[in-house]
Amino acid sequence: MKRGMKVAGLEKIQVTNYLNVDNVGRYRLIMRFFYKRHRQMQGTLYRPQIFKMMKEEYAEDYSELDLDNDLENLVSWGNLQKQQEMLRPKSIEEYRNKNFRYQISEDGVLVEELVYQITHREHSVRGALNEQSFRRLLELLASLIDCQGPYIDIWGQIRAEFKRIGEDTSNYIGYITSPEVDSRMKTEEFLIYKDKFVNYLREFISSVQNLYFSFVKVIKKLELIDRERLIEEAYQKEQEVPTMNSISKADIAEQIEGEMIALYYWFIDSQERPSEYENLIKQTDQMISKITGLIYYFSQEVHQYQSRKKDYQHIAKWFATASDLDQAKKMYAGIFGIEHTRHYFVTDASEATSTRENSWTLAPAVLPLRHRGKGSRTERRVSSVKLNRKTQAEQIAQYQQEIQQQQQKVASYFVQGTLDFRDIKVLDTYSRKVFLKWISQAIAIKQTTDQQEKHHYQQKITTEFDYLVTVFVSQKERIQIICEDGVLEMPTVRMVKE
Repeated sequence: MKRGMKVAGLEKIQVTNYLNVDNVGRYRLIMRFFYKRHRQMQGTLYRPQIFKMMKEEYAEDYSELDLDNDLENLVSWGNLQKQQEMLRPKSIEEYRNKNFRYQISEDGVLVEELVYQITHREHSVRGALNEQSFRRLLELLASLIDCQGPYIDIWGQIRAEFKRIGEDTSNYIGYITSPEVDSRMKTEEFLIYKDKFVNYLREFISSVQNLYFSFVKVIKKLELIDRERLIEEAYQKEQEVPTMNSISKADIAEQIEGEMIALYYWFIDSQERPSEYENLIKQTDQMISKITGLIYYFSQEVHQYQSRKKDYQHIAKWFATASDLDQAKKMYAGIFGIEHTRHYFVTDASEATSTRENSWTLAPAVLPLRHRGKGSRTERRVSSVKLNRKTQAEQIAQYQQEIQQQQQKVASYFVQGTLDFRDIKVLDTYSRKVFLKWISQAIAIKQTTDQQEKHHYQQKITTEFDYLVTVFVSQKERIQIICEDGVLEMPTVRMVKE
């Protein structure tokens, strides 16, 4: 049993039939002739004109019967439209041969335009990353918000510019990520264009990123414009053009709402997926990384077969100028690396905020090495666990006392529930770690909920001491705080305990 189509509009498209038949060359020549005359605003053609063209362009033995069959098929498929001219016949032959005029249909024009774009794809423009288009769109959006007159003229320019940006960026990203370009990048000839390619992408990213937050600010203000007024103006402009198939006001409202939503989510992320702007930046970043990786690969391949004789001769001159053997050994270690290294095992954990800050001050420990052969493992015996409640109670009391002392040390910096880091004279190491953790937690939470880059952060957090703290961070001013183990430079921070 043949299954029916459940979705409307998925039936066979008749207007494309002439592209997949045996006589495709004849049909395409006729349609191309009609399309060119249509572009010249001379769309109406008669049978003798078409027959003359086919005799000249296709074949001398092309008959009138072939022409009638081809024209009738194109008419039945919807590519051409025919109309009989009601003329008074002057002879029986004219009466029998009805006088028809032919014209390309709207669907036929669309198909021919698509065929032309496909056949001339290699010579067509493959999009671009144009920073000026983004600037024009931003200026138009700002003008629409501040507009006191008619909306429709500015909105028409916004639609055209936004459509151009979407097409250019998507076409260019599709082009540079295509297998064709990918294969060309893997050739050594690509080295000639790599600097121009990378600079083009980097300049576009930097310029568009500078405009991003202005776009977000302006697009959010689009909610303030009078949409009913914009819809009414668009409807009135549509009515100025007389057509048989006029669009309704509801359709115009739906179209404008859809364009507003598309414009919003092009720059602002949604809950389901990232914005088109984020995808664009991600694709360009990946392309830059890919290009630089390929350049590194080619450079390594070139250096592999490059003679290092001159480099070693130059280094030999350095060693010849060394004053003694110790200086030569230092030069050797700096150029070629240390030949003999020593490893130290330490048991004490580093208490520094940087992993390399106090590594040199840690004392080495002894690491016992055991035999690693068969039977080297010591026998494990199960022993009972003895619970010493007295020792446990002492350790719990000692731990609680340490926590209380640490909490008092941190609380000593708050004056009437407020801590301004500009007023701190000397900051101890433990409190510094706690405060930096609170600041990092507040900034991380704020960046997660609000991705806009701001100079001020304000976030309420829950501390490990079971009370709330509101952290205020200002990026406009930086301060220096004297600590027990150095000087800390940081933004201006103020904390309020609740």
